[in-house]
Parts: sequence; structure tokens; C-alpha cells
Amino acid sequence: MILMIETWAFLAVSIFVLYKSSNIVVDKSVILARFFGISQLAIGFLLISVSTSLPELAVGISSSVAHEGGIMLGNVFGSNIADILLVLGLGAFLFGIRISATQRKEVGFIIMLTTAISAYILFTAVVSDPHLGRVEGAVLLGVFLAYSFYVMTKRKIEDMDGIAMPHKREALFAFMWFFAAVIGVIFSAGMAVDSAVLIANDLGIAKSFIGATIVAIGTSLPELSVGLAALKKRRYGLAIGDAIGSTITNLTLVLGAGAVIYPIALKTHVYIATFIFAIIANILLYHFAQDGKITKKEGASMLAAYVLFIIVIFWLQAAELLPTT
Repeated sequence: MILMIETWAFLAVSIFVLYKSSNIVVDKSVILARFFGISQLAIGFLLISVSTSLPELAVGISSSVAHEGGIMLGNVFGSNIADILLVLGLGAFLFGIRISATQRKEVGFIIMLTTAISAYILFTAVVSDPHLGRVEGAVLLGVFLAYSFYVMTKRKIEDMDGIAMPHKREALFAFMWFFAAVIGVIFSAGMAVDSAVLIANDLGIAKSFIGATIVAIGTSLPELSVGLAALKKRRYGLAIGDAIGSTITNLTLVLGAGAVIYPIALKTHVYIATFIFAIIANILLYHFAQDGKITKKEGASMLAAYVLFIIVIFWLQAAELLPTT
């Protein structure tokens, strides 16, 4: 009983740290965007999405070293689906999301790029040799570097709601606080997930359900917390840049690094269904973004699609565990 109370207390503290750290990340990102003269969307990709994708990168590298690329593959695509359907879906449902004309072009390009990569992997898994080799991994890493260079060289100063140009000292402190807060986000998210798993186990909830819900959502908890904090402050570019930036980071940097270390086997119906849902998530986001905003109703439909994804994956996992006759 005492251990259970301590676990609940640990969960509450983790969520509080996650909330405070996420707000610091957003506030300091705006200062850095103003200092470097680039858009909030670019900062969301260059700094926030890459930083919040560090857990996926760590999982990917350790999985590849252990020759368990399937774990990384499921984590990458599961996180990408959550980043779009859960993070942006919940954000739109709670606050609504506005997307400028410039942002729509960037979002459209990233969606087409990630869709093409996902479609290629799906084609490889179904029709061609069901492996993602070192050559493909090197190409994915090249795509990540090329897009990062493109974002860095595209300078655009946005309306920062009257925020003055920070001096170098202020920018340096903002940079330090940003990374300290990112570390707080990542560690507090991990502690929150661990606490939730312990509570679920104590309540007798099935491990397969825990994996499909708590752990799956937990991998995107940093993006979710930062995204909601940004949207609450109406920093739409940061939220969108983080969410879609994480999808391209996961597909290129994380998946590419893993494939270079050890070829990844593409197998089982669970993976194929995940690839399909990743493409569906991209299509939904592209369609909703064309109007320059994602409404609460559209956010609700994205959340419904995510719930459907969880149900399908849970059902397929259960079916694979059933004994064959």
C-alpha cells in the first residue's frame, strides 16, 4: 500500500516537472528563433524535434546493436503516428491550430517526404526484399542532413508579438535553459511512463494493453507536452515544427542510423498495419491543413483515428500470439 502511494506521488511529481519543463522549452525557443532570425517552425524542427527524439534514437541504436531492429521500427512508426494523430489531434481539439500560408508549404513538403519514405518501406516489406539495408540507411541519414541544412539556411523573421531582439548574453542563457528543460522533459516523461506501468501492473492490467497504450503514448510524451504548451501560448509554428519535425527525424536520423548499424527485417502484419496508419495520418494532416487551420472537430477525428490504430494493433498483436492449429 505504501509502495503504491509512493508510485502515485512519483507520477504526480513527474507530470509537474514535465509541465514546467515544457513551458520553459517553449519560452526559450521563441527567444532563440528571434535571435537567429528563423521561423518558429524551423526552431521546432532544428532544436525541439531533434531533442525530443533523443529517446527514440537511443532505443534505435541499442535495438540495432542487439540485432532487434523490429523494436526500433515499431517505435519509430508508432511515435510518428502518435505525433500527428495524438499530439496535433489533441492540440487541435483543445485549442485549435492555425497554419499560415508559409507553414502550409513547409508542412506539405515534409508530409510528402515522410509519406514517400513510408510508402517505400511498405512496398519493400510487401513486394520486395523485406529488409531495410545499410545503403537505405545511409540514404535516410543523407536526407536528414540535407533537410537540416535547408532549414538552417532559410532565414525568416516572424511576428514575435513584440519580443525585442535579444542580445548575445540573453540568447546564451536561453540556449542553456532550453537544453536543461529538454533534459527535464525527457527524464520526467520517462519517469511518468515507468510510474504508470507500475500502477497498471499493480492493478492487474494486461501487459499487451500496457504496451499498446501507456508505453506507445509514452514515447511521444515529450512531443505531446511541449506541443500542448506551445499551442496554449498560441505558438503554432513551434508545435507543428516539433510534431512533424519529429516524424522526419524518426524516419531519417533514427531509422537511418539503426539500418546502418544492422539491417532491419520488415515482417509481420503488425508492422504493415503500422506503415499504413502512418500514411493515413499524413493524409489526414495534409487534408486538414489546407484550410489554414485544424478545427476542434477535425482534431476529434484525428484522435478517433489514433484510437482505431491502437485497437487494430492490439488485435493484430493478440492474433499473432494465438496458437495455430
